[in-house]
Amino acid sequence: MKFRIEHIFHQQRPVLLFARQLEAGEFAISERSRLGGVPIKPYLSQPRALTADGQPDMTVFTFVLATANDLPRLQTGQDAELEEA
Repeated sequence: MKFRIEHIFHQQRPVLLFARQLEAGEFAISERSRLGGVPIKPYLSQPRALTADGQPDMTVFTFVLATANDLPRLQTGQDAELEEA
């Protein structure tokens, strides 16, 4: 499933990514999940993002990098595949 990285919070640890789901469908996160080839923690939440008309944006999710060392491999605006390793 494809996501677009919209924002990276790297001033703190752990590193958080806001990413928009680009394809419809359900997905799950596990210990083996990767986003754009980068390991992520088995944690998922939805930030309080709003659409242009003020409604909750249910296509934006928060992912947590497993290690901050992988941060250079991801960039804001990048499309990234969510996959199992």
